[in-house]
Amino acid sequence: SALLLRGFTLSTLRNLRGTPHAGKTLLFTSQKTSEGSTTQVTTMGGDELDKSGLPEMDAATRDAGEATGRKMVSAMSVIPVLIGSGIAFAIYTFGDTAAYTKKIALVTQFEMHYAYLAAFIFSRMVNFINVYPMIWKSRVMKMKSGNLRANMSIFREYNSDKVVVLDDGPDTGRYNRANRSLTHLTENGMGLCVGMLLACFCFPFPTLVLICAFAVGRLSHQIGYSNYGYGAHGAGFGIATVAAVTLDGLLLGVAMKGFGLI
Repeated sequence: SALLLRGFTLSTLRNLRGTPHAGKTLLFTSQKTSEGSTTQVTTMGGDELDKSGLPEMDAATRDAGEATGRKMVSAMSVIPVLIGSGIAFAIYTFGDTAAYTKKIALVTQFEMHYAYLAAFIFSRMVNFINVYPMIWKSRVMKMKSGNLRANMSIFREYNSDKVVVLDDGPDTGRYNRANRSLTHLTENGMGLCVGMLLACFCFPFPTLVLICAFAVGRLSHQIGYSNYGYGAHGAGFGIATVAAVTLDGLLLGVAMKGFGLI
């Protein structure tokens, strides 16, 4: 756990250093209007644009993107749980096993293992509904579309084909991405809040370490995303995700022991 936290802290410090993002993912292209004047079109990832202003994607590209999105949703719904359960098993096995077992027995005595299972199910539901939109996101934009991927919604001008997305200027872009990171926390944090209250009874110190790791991950996510743009939030996302799924693993472990499955 100490090594994980050290890595998490270094990741956050790296995001704090260097020159803040100043629209470096932007690509400016010039186009001729019907009157012969020149206008600038801004994209966030270097994509060729269609007439609406979104990345140019034919039907085959959209279908391939959707197929990839479905695979990613499936993988992100299963693989993190397996990783978290493995870490949770290591915590139980190599930690204070006797104390953990004693508290789990008390939880089972009062039939609270049902609550632990309920918290686990709730957390995984929150995770699924957060990753599910990736399927349809893949039909609208590409993986290389840069800061365009920060948009949670695509709007359209009234009575027009033009779409409206978040401004990605040097200052407004940072502000918008900072708030996107904040929204991402509120979208994903509900399961953690529920699970933390239960897990801390059986696993008080591991829960503290996991919450600290989650906090460092979210700080890295926020700082990286707002200052450096899409992609720089990845390390923080990974850190926070590992912490959250490990907490889920602890909940699942208590429930399975309570039901006599392990």
